[in-house]
Formats: sequence, structure tokens, C-alpha cells
Amino acid sequence: MLHFAKSSLLLTFGLLLAVHAAPQVSSLFIFKDPATSDNDAIKTTGFDTVVTFALNIQSNGDILYPLSALGGGSPDVLLVSDGSYVGGSKYADLMKSYKIDSTIKRVEATVGPYSLIQQFVSNNGTGASTVLYRNLAALKAAWNLDAINNDDEETYDMQSTVAFAAMVGAIGLKYSAAPYTNIDYWAEAVTKINSQSPDLFDRVYLQCYDGGAGNDPGQWQTALGIPITPILWVVNSAKPIYGKTPEQAQSLFAQYKAEGVSGGGYWNNYDIEQQNSSYIDYFEAIGSAFT
Repeated sequence: MLHFAKSSLLLTFGLLLAVHAAPQVSSLFIFKDPATSDNDAIKTTGFDTVVTFALNIQSNGDILYPLSALGGGSPDVLLVSDGSYVGGSKYADLMKSYKIDSTIKRVEATVGPYSLIQQFVSNNGTGASTVLYRNLAALKAAWNLDAINNDDEETYDMQSTVAFAAMVGAIGLKYSAAPYTNIDYWAEAVTKINSQSPDLFDRVYLQCYDGGAGNDPGQWQTALGIPITPILWVVNSAKPIYGKTPEQAQSLFAQYKAEGVSGGGYWNNYDIEQQNSSYIDYFEAIGSAFT
């Protein structure tokens, strides 16, 4: 009962914040094992998008949640095999819950490595009978996904990127990317993908930390012609130099707003929990900047 009361209070507070200052996108990348995250706060402080990072395609097309490699001490989970969801209820229930009694409206999953996706597309095509299509469709149904996120940072193969995006759209999902460089490539990808399926490639989460620390979201938005969501890294112990406090984040988001950008988000490698930071404060940094 106390747990329910806390959740209800957070939800009410989050909804009030969202009404007061609703950015176009307020996103959160969730890393490591999301089952150990403060999911009450994630669902109720105002964020409208969560992106689960990152699922791995295996050489046979299986989809694996590589939790041991992501850190946090959890074992890997085989999610999908031969067109069937085999991952059990734990993560399926969690992902579906993100849009229940929540401010979250969109749930995405980052899928890679892109070199293997390129190989599958080139060798097998993208039809409904292919293992990649069937496995992603099964994942969509089990997790109630809204989009697949592309975090390609090295392959940059246009033909397979366009074909894979079209397959994602045929499954009933949107397509997004999380680049840190190669603006010309991504501008071409947006044009080619959306010329075939308008508004399929609808979001870019631009890394504005680490290798993307010098990125100009306004420049990217002009070049790509779709909404850019600048992503900052919250306060963290892995690379503290790139971590931003809520106050620092608000200042940067305000600068991005002046360039015509209308939303923001965070890379959160379980850092908010580990650093005893506040989801509310980080959401308010977005909401206040884009008021």
C-alpha cells in the first residue's frame, strides 16, 4: 500500500510537470539491467521515451539481452529464437509496464551489432519469412515496442540501412538512430528511408557527450530535416568529465532550444541510481529549458 501511494504521488507529480512544460521529446537511455533501476521514478517523473540499450543479434538470428556484458551482475537472457519469444516474463512484463500508469508513451530497443544486421540483410533479404523479421516481430509483440534504435558507429552501409529500416517499418515499428558523428551519412539515410516510407525514420538521439561532445544539435537538425534530441550523460563515475548535473544540463538544453531544438534526453548507465541523483531533477532540467 505504501509502495502504491508513493507511485501514485510520483505519477501525479510527473503528469503535472509534463503539462507545465512538455518538450517534444524527453528521453532516457537505460543501460545495464533495467530490472534493478528505479522504475517507479522512470515511469512517473515526466519522461516520455525510454530506449533499452542494447540487444544483440546472434549469428543464427537469435536476439540476446547481453546483461553480463552490460554490467550489473545479471546473467544473459536469450529473448527470441526462430520467431518465438523465449525470454520468459521478467523483461517482457517490465517493458510492457513502462507505458502503464506512466508518462512514458514510447519504448524503444537498441539492436546490433550493425555489421551482423548488414550481413543478414545482404544474405537473406528482409521479407516476412526471414529469421530477422520474425524475431523482431516476436520481440515487438512481447515487449510492446514502438521503435527500433540504430546505434551504428562504424559500418555505415547505406543499402542495408535503408532495407533494414523498411523491414522495421513493415513490422509496425518506427526507426531511430543514436549517432555521434557522420552527419552526411545520416542525412542521406533520413532522405532515402523517408522517401520510401514517410516519417518512418522519425527521431535522432544525438550524442552530445564523449566522442560527440562537440556536436551542434541545431546543425544536425538543419542537415537531417527531422527532430534532433540531444543526449547528455548524467553525472557518472565511468567518465566524470562528460557527466552533467541537472543544472548544467538545463543550461545546455536552453542553448539548444535557441537553435530550434525542442527536446532532450540522457544517457544513463545506471548512473542516476549509483550517484544518488534525482530523476525528477533531470527531467525538470529538460522541462524548464524547453518551456
